[in-house]
Amino acid sequence: MEMIWGLTDEELDLRCRPVAMATAAALLRGLPREDVEECANDVMLRLLSRREEYDPARGSLECYVRVMARSEALSRRRRAGPAALPLEEELYITGGPEEYIGDIVENVLTRLKEKERVIFTLRFLYGMDGQETARRLGMSRGALDVAVLRLRRKLKRLLAEQGITLEEGRGM
Repeated sequence: MEMIWGLTDEELDLRCRPVAMATAAALLRGLPREDVEECANDVMLRLLSRREEYDPARGSLECYVRVMARSEALSRRRRAGPAALPLEEELYITGGPEEYIGDIVENVLTRLKEKERVIFTLRFLYGMDGQETARRLGMSRGALDVAVLRLRRKLKRLLAEQGITLEEGRGM
């Protein structure tokens, strides 16, 4: 059980700010560094001013900070408007009537093995860097890089089976 109430503000900041920064940076790619820092500052302000909201029974402090940073970063993306939402991979639905993209992605994710889903979640949803993901999974960095490469290839194939293709030279 993690206790954050016994930590000073400085200790909590040293422990959590890098997590907030990494998560915000992954989700706010393409925006100025100041936006990333402001997002991390907002997350830290919330954490420091509302310590009582953290419940260690629901997950680690790091996970709590990542969820807050993800939420804040996505809110900033939404407020920026559609023009400010460049995606790393642009998805196109080809053929047949358009389906809800969330259903397609969910279908694809259910076809992944459990370890592949964990890697996908840590790397692409939580925005964890390769070193941290490898450490959490008990893998070497090289083994993780190979697993991510294979996962990207598999996702590309599974998405293609659902009628979604990636623009040539981009994405996976």
